[in-house]
Amino acid sequence: MKTILLCCLAAMIISFSSCGQISSQQKLSVNKNEIKVGGSCEGCEAIYESPVPFEDLKSVVTLPDFNETGPQVEISGTVYKADGKTLAPNVVLYIYHTDQTGHYSPKGNATGWGKRHGYIRGWVKTNAKGEYKFYTLRPAAYPEGNAAAHIHAIVKEHGKSDYWIDEYVFDDDPLVSPDFKNKMPQRGGVGVINLQNKNGILTGHRDIILGLNIPDYPKQNASAFSSGLEVGSNCPAFDPLHISGTDAGKKACPMCKYGYGEGLIIWINDPSISIISSFAIMLDNEIQKRGLKNFRVFLVYIKPQSEEEDAAIKKLISWTSQMNIRNVAVTIVPSATDEKTAGAYNINPSPNVFNTVFIYKKRHIADKFINIDYDEASFEKIMKVF
Repeated sequence: MKTILLCCLAAMIISFSSCGQISSQQKLSVNKNEIKVGGSCEGCEAIYESPVPFEDLKSVVTLPDFNETGPQVEISGTVYKADGKTLAPNVVLYIYHTDQTGHYSPKGNATGWGKRHGYIRGWVKTNAKGEYKFYTLRPAAYPEGNAAAHIHAIVKEHGKSDYWIDEYVFDDDPLVSPDFKNKMPQRGGVGVINLQNKNGILTGHRDIILGLNIPDYPKQNASAFSSGLEVGSNCPAFDPLHISGTDAGKKACPMCKYGYGEGLIIWINDPSISIISSFAIMLDNEIQKRGLKNFRVFLVYIKPQSEEEDAAIKKLISWTSQMNIRNVAVTIVPSATDEKTAGAYNINPSPNVFNTVFIYKKRHIADKFINIDYDEASFEKIMKVF
């Protein structure tokens, strides 16, 4: 009997030792020759505690709490490479969050970071299309009530060290205020989730862009000129004066009123407004075809320092009237360095950057073009994104 007990004990020790060795070997195999990015990251090493080797992870995972009592949640999305366009397969995402009491509760004989992160955690790997999905319960906020309910996320991509991205938070949370959103670093993109009830499950979507706002992340294929916020960023509020369109004659925030849909924001840093005439007519006709509820275009004229405001406004009024522009919202902002308008979008004030074009969808920047030609080829290129 004593011999049997000793054998069982030895087997258990070997088993636990093997798990530790698998985790360590997994970490060593992915860390070799990788680039260190993201800065400090307490607890990021928990991503290597996956009970399943990275190569065997699936693109869909159900966290341990899903069938317990609480609001069930399904969150899915697509991971893109740093350009915000190319799909990123085989990216590992580690997620964890509080239970329904707001605590990170461990279970059983938890080891490693399971003691700190609790039992509600999981690992998922993007498929060939960069897609991922996980099922869990909506986490509760900390008992102190001083932080919005959230889901932590850590990313591991090939050739880079592990790094954290913005937490998943929920748009209907009273603590997720406009000020809270503005202060989010947007690491990996916007982490605010809008949940919709579908057949009793709250469903949300979040796309992730690798390297976005991540310190020390290598920049590749930089264009001759850079301008504007990165693809995946949230479109800030700004209040230009509208010359034409729905809000003509008023100062109104395009994103606050219409950002829930999709469309274009074209920042024009060129006093020769007539050069865009044929392009503006193409856009005006496209809005007429699609309908204002489905598609919006904002031409933002950046007033040159050498031009008086009254003169600039009269010029734009005359031009929109002459071109019979009714659907495109032609607007004007004070300067290329105005912090509340062009500055909020990081528009390059150089005269060599004569336009910056953002394609927005649900208030996120879906694509970006710099120094496009105002011709039919550019128009068709932009329209293909929609």
